[in-house]
Amino acid sequence: MKRTITILLLFISLQLSAQCWQSISAGEYHSLAIKNDGTLWAWGRNVLYQLGDGTDVTKNIPTQIGTANNWVKVHAGYSSSYGIKADGTLWVWGSNAAEKLGTGNANYVIATPTQLGSDTNWLSVSDGWNHTIALKTNGTLWAWGKNEYGQLGDNTTVNKTTPTQIGTATNWQTIATGINHSLAIKSDGTLWFWGSRFNIYGTSTQNNIPIQIGTDTNWLKLAGGQHHCAAIKTDGTLWTWGENSTGQLGDGTTIYRTTPIQVGTATDWLDVSAGTRYTIATKNNLSLWSWGYNYSGQLGLGTSGNTSDVYVPTQVGTSLDSNKISAGGYHALVKNSDGFIRGTGSNVVGQIGDGTFVQKNTFTYISCYPSALSNEDFALNGLKVFPNPVNNKLNFSLEKEITTVSICNLLGQEILSKSLSNNETSIDVSNLSAGTYLVRVTSDNEIKTLKIIKE
Repeated sequence: MKRTITILLLFISLQLSAQCWQSISAGEYHSLAIKNDGTLWAWGRNVLYQLGDGTDVTKNIPTQIGTANNWVKVHAGYSSSYGIKADGTLWVWGSNAAEKLGTGNANYVIATPTQLGSDTNWLSVSDGWNHTIALKTNGTLWAWGKNEYGQLGDNTTVNKTTPTQIGTATNWQTIATGINHSLAIKSDGTLWFWGSRFNIYGTSTQNNIPIQIGTDTNWLKLAGGQHHCAAIKTDGTLWTWGENSTGQLGDGTTIYRTTPIQVGTATDWLDVSAGTRYTIATKNNLSLWSWGYNYSGQLGLGTSGNTSDVYVPTQVGTSLDSNKISAGGYHALVKNSDGFIRGTGSNVVGQIGDGTFVQKNTFTYISCYPSALSNEDFALNGLKVFPNPVNNKLNFSLEKEITTVSICNLLGQEILSKSLSNNETSIDVSNLSAGTYLVRVTSDNEIKTLKIIKE
């Protein structure tokens, strides 16, 4: 019987996890995410229609965009948004300044996701302030939008209103962008740069075509910040270069670097993301690290303000479950292994998505659900379990008598249990470790199971 219950709880856990998040992207002042069911969600600033719901109304909780359930990738940029569907089509919406959305439509904004052309082989996309670059599955590189600094890489400074192929190479593999520059890695492991070199190399010169950085052939991952860059090699080392006014390069100084420098000596870096003058990264054990500008608490270290910048990589908490990261303008998002998103930093336009407009300096959980699993009551056929997420006391309320309440971990192992004969009760969960749990409530031989988050 115990084995049967465990299997049942695991099944329920998987069913609930299916409603959680698959991928995330933090933009300048808005956020995008895809759930495991392929639906698209957005929140934060919306004055330029970057959320894609056809309005210019700001949202402070995840809001579903349309009804399509075949989204596979999203990119939240500088007031513009991009998404790729499972059929390889590319969709754009939000700010169309300098016609950076590439549709040939000169309108200043596009209010809802609109397909870009008819191609069905788009792989990834990234945008700068007013330019966009993208890769196709055949390894070709494409760009459009503003080009005054050569950031499109087509050897001109002429703006492009629709996707334009850059060169003839078919071995481009990874891309990233800054405000007015672009970066990419080829399948041979070489690293390339083009666009404005202002603040990147300490001069105002520019490159109108991709130029190779160094001669190394083991570059693996890329991140483009406002005026700084970060990359990881196949040997697990982390490298940064560019502006360093707030310690965003992580070398313990504020010295600008014109070429990539290694950050520390660690060889277990897994992923990296660069925001506006700050950087976040994960290691192979899924620990989370951050450094750089921290005025809004975007590093998630429990501090904020003018004197809170951090100049070397610093571990954020002790959790080992940060499997996806995204650094936005002044807020950061992290997706945990259990499918839940946490956010920290500026929240003035609801870009964290926790239902408030209050700045956070530690990572705060975001709901998997349309309107619940926040600080509001969670109702399920009359059952209320609140608050959720919870810190200390978890409350239960039902119109009929509750006979048993138990809390299990995601392996189905019972941690707490309480027998009673009331329609209201509470359980002290202050001693539970932070994480996700299953709550099982029994009433009149009817069993309800739901997820809670312990902060």
